[in-house]
Amino acid sequence: MAVYTPQTRFHPEIALTNLSDMTYGAHIMYITNNEDTYITNAASFIKAGLLLEQKVVFVDQKEIWPLIIKKLEERGLNKEKISRIYFVDSEEVYHSSGNLHLANIIEAISGSIDSSYFFNRDITIRFWGKAPILSNQDKIMDHLLQYENEVDEYIRDYHNYAVCVYDGTQLSASNYIDLKNYHPYVMTDTEFSLSNGYTKEIKVPSPIRNGKYEETIANLQLAQTYYSRLVEDMLDAVFITSNNIIMYANKAAEKLLETEDIVGKSAYEIMEPDFLEKYLEKEELIWGGEIAAPYEMELITSKGKIVEVEILAYPFLFEDLSSTIIIIARDISVRKENQQLQIKNEKLGIAGQLAASIAHEIRNPLTAIKGFLKLAYEGAMKLEDIYPILDIEINRIETIASELMFLGKPVTSEIKEINIGKILLDVYTLMQSQANLDNVAINLDTYDNNLYALCNVDQMKQVFINLVKNAIEAMDNGGIINMEARLDGEWIVVTIKDNGKGIPNEIKNKLGEPFYTTKEKGTGLGLVICYNIIAEHKGEIDFVSENGVGTTFIIRLPLAN
Repeated sequence: MAVYTPQTRFHPEIALTNLSDMTYGAHIMYITNNEDTYITNAASFIKAGLLLEQKVVFVDQKEIWPLIIKKLEERGLNKEKISRIYFVDSEEVYHSSGNLHLANIIEAISGSIDSSYFFNRDITIRFWGKAPILSNQDKIMDHLLQYENEVDEYIRDYHNYAVCVYDGTQLSASNYIDLKNYHPYVMTDTEFSLSNGYTKEIKVPSPIRNGKYEETIANLQLAQTYYSRLVEDMLDAVFITSNNIIMYANKAAEKLLETEDIVGKSAYEIMEPDFLEKYLEKEELIWGGEIAAPYEMELITSKGKIVEVEILAYPFLFEDLSSTIIIIARDISVRKENQQLQIKNEKLGIAGQLAASIAHEIRNPLTAIKGFLKLAYEGAMKLEDIYPILDIEINRIETIASELMFLGKPVTSEIKEINIGKILLDVYTLMQSQANLDNVAINLDTYDNNLYALCNVDQMKQVFINLVKNAIEAMDNGGIINMEARLDGEWIVVTIKDNGKGIPNEIKNKLGEPFYTTKEKGTGLGLVICYNIIAEHKGEIDFVSENGVGTTFIIRLPLAN
């Protein structure tokens, strides 16, 4: 008799997955009370068999078949694998076979599967059969017990696997006890165990050899399908290339490029030409054994649309192919839009804060113009004498107005070769008005006329305005701001230095964090935007600060070729 201990109890999914360890076959009685769990357990039994290239026979009512197929698809089995299952209608098998004998049952299902498979010792059969409702079970119990005994002897002889399923709501307690005597293993929806009523010898190995079912071939193959499913269902696009030919693309990749016709194409075909050189540089790093940090590039969809993505690529083993790289591409279009929106909001915020000082700055030349015109009208001055003065004052108004208009302009993504010194001069002019109101003097020390960088004018102005504005606000009792642009090798270095109160040591590490601010009405986004803009221009931004002495921000931008 089998020994019934806690160590012989296991979860059905574990046991059904690992039946391949039971090299002498298994005859299992399954008492089910829950359809969902029943479907799950059946899928575990079937999937393991298919992955082991065994013949799988599933006998149940036809309406259950689609539920089994759906569960197997959820577990990563493709249609080709699922098509290997021999589905048989239980109503036809158990009712048309007449008396319950194993030979009659095999004959009844011979229309679906070659009956010779059952007696071929080189072929392993996995049989799952659910008996119909036993309305007169007491009258047929003798025949049923004889049938289960025949099945048990067959299993012991041919080493196949059979799960005989009974509805727990229909089976009486006494008949359950009798049936246990003919099954070495008994299973419920949640537990798999040895039968305490089985008197024959149960041949080893046990269903859970050493409790390490992951060591079996079946589970290795199952794990492979799980990982494959994980990659297939990733939200990020995944491409696997061999010698730069795309060998695999997941669902997200097909959606990103708006086509299912990706495999077989060159990876270069889907890349925007301007970014191809960058990819080749990163590819060289990968084959050199270095880890390439994520970088941005643009892909081309099948409809010619440009998609901004962040790329991560590294070597990968795939089906014994050579020079294989896995490319993970994340669509950053929404992130880019949000960044542009942040920049726009920050610009509008600055425009509002500068409104008072700009109005004051414009009113001064207007007052002068009005006074000189009045003198000319009264004959105190000649018009030709005041023309040069009027021209200077009007040009001053025009300069201030044009710089203010910049703050309200839509944000563009245009990159072109721009003189950084000229941008700094424009910011110097624009910020003079606010500086005057706060008793701050701004000095543009020096700048070279040949400091050209590839950049976005609006965004670069945004950075300098933010930093100058922060410097003004850091000097409560007035002070001096020195701005400078110079060449340092292949870098343009811009410094913005103030003699304000400095940055306390305890908050230095927090600068640049989103929504961190020491200002009463600050958003904490100004420096975040500055850091992001400089990073997108492949530059660097840093600062040095001494409490009570002042702060210097240093921006380094690559010189245009």
